[in-house]
Amino acid sequence: MKTNTIILEGGLGNRMRVAAAAYTMAQRTGIPMRVLWTSQWGMRCRFDDLFITSPAPSAAKEGGEYVLRDAQGFEKVIFARPTLKNLYLPRLLQRLCYRHIILSPQIYYLQRDGFDFETWFQQGGTLMTAYRDFCEWEDGLIPFLFRPLPAIEREVNARTTAFTPYTIGLHIRRTDNQASIDASPVELFFDVVDHELAEHDDLHVYLATDDEPTKTLFRQRYGSDRIQTAPSQATRDSVAGIREALIEMLLLARTSHVYGSAGSTFSEIAVKFSGTPLTILQR
Repeated sequence: MKTNTIILEGGLGNRMRVAAAAYTMAQRTGIPMRVLWTSQWGMRCRFDDLFITSPAPSAAKEGGEYVLRDAQGFEKVIFARPTLKNLYLPRLLQRLCYRHIILSPQIYYLQRDGFDFETWFQQGGTLMTAYRDFCEWEDGLIPFLFRPLPAIEREVNARTTAFTPYTIGLHIRRTDNQASIDASPVELFFDVVDHELAEHDDLHVYLATDDEPTKTLFRQRYGSDRIQTAPSQATRDSVAGIREALIEMLLLARTSHVYGSAGSTFSEIAVKFSGTPLTILQR
């Protein structure tokens, strides 16, 4: 029985949802599933820099064997992101090794047209690169598949000591996400905080954002004592930056209610760790 392979692409939230979909597909088909984490632009970080790697593949309940790990050895070559820098050699190698391939840009259109992904995976020996999920999956898979390193858990615990009994989380996506900027302007978040403040005197706000001026706006409006943010600027081109993003995701999960930005999966994945209510703010 040939193993199916999925290469994770995109940011932290996108990789998590693809991994959950892959687990679900292994369960449905009974075909072994290998899910590989590779370092790419926007994710300069290994899986084991963030999460505990299982010592051995695990069974997807009653389905096929499932493994989620960093790419190793020759896998780093054949499954690297094809670019001009590597002369697109990985794509050639993939074509030579796999008869059945789905590339990440195709998934949206295949979903739109009602493509049967389960039947496709039942062939075995398939290759997919993905930054979006391709089937429904259970919320509980996120904390099951992604167990943060103890050092990250300790940092989250330390920062939550500033939380009050009623702490809300805001995720305001900016910089490279124009859809979030257009659909979820900062005024919508001001309105929410104003409303929550009128209802809760002890309101504390954890603000997760990739935009330093946004942090400044909230501190000026509500005070530094009420607004808590990451101590450093958000970045996705270093291990430290990605670890900080995971810490923020876990902090949002521990709030009483998360208000997120449209066009971003970050807050959607964050609440999967805890079941915290989520409201996406958009025009």
